[in-house]
Amino acid sequence: MDCLSVSQHGVVTVLTLNRPDNRNALNMALVKELLAVVADAGRGATRAFVLAGAGAHFCAGADLEELAASTDAPEQERLRQATVLGDLFCALLRCPLVTVAAVHGAAFGGGAGLAAACDLVIAAPDARFHFSEVRLGFVPALVAALLPRRVPPPHLARLLLDPAPLAAGAAQLAGLVDELDPEPDAAAIRRATEIARKAAPSAIAETKRLLLDFTLPQLDQHIATAARLNARQRVHPECRRGVAHFRAQRTFPAWTEADEAR
Repeated sequence: MDCLSVSQHGVVTVLTLNRPDNRNALNMALVKELLAVVADAGRGATRAFVLAGAGAHFCAGADLEELAASTDAPEQERLRQATVLGDLFCALLRCPLVTVAAVHGAAFGGGAGLAAACDLVIAAPDARFHFSEVRLGFVPALVAALLPRRVPPPHLARLLLDPAPLAAGAAQLAGLVDELDPEPDAAAIRRATEIARKAAPSAIAETKRLLLDFTLPQLDQHIATAARLNARQRVHPECRRGVAHFRAQRTFPAWTEADEAR
């Protein structure tokens, strides 16, 4: 695989996002490779997945170069790309195996969503979580469909509408992180192995299915709605401007100043 590294640690399979030069940003190639592996869960000796990131960061979110290029794509292509990312989130949520995210450095936008779609999140003290989409003129549509299983609605509104980077401790208080550990990859493998050793595979799978039915009973409907909004917002003038500004200056635009300049 070009963008994903897969390694085995006993009964635990570690899936490492392997685009460190791009802070493991989610392009279509990485999303499809990860989806293919997760969707095939339940076969072989693997009892748990650990999701990790190569280099200094876990995942910086959407690949902005690819996002910018997609604004000129036909609507059906934009919808297809959004749907594939939604499929990945759903595959993680519905995976019959235990899934543990090992987060260090940045977990922004869709990267934070990837972590939140896992059963457990173990974060290093240097981890930072940020749902920064609205600052780009984009919409956190797909992550909004899955976050309610971790974050209560009043807190979720603040996270998405008034986004600011959350340090690991603050993310734990918000419900985005379960454990803190200075070596999250090793800790995630250890915890996944412990759970696999003491819990029956069928019981894990059925309990996960039950919890998902209770917490996100309209998941498919909400993901489909979110994918349509994701595809539509990509071509909005504000999204085009916000993404172009960030790509050029590596900072978020000040929207009141942009409005006054028009």
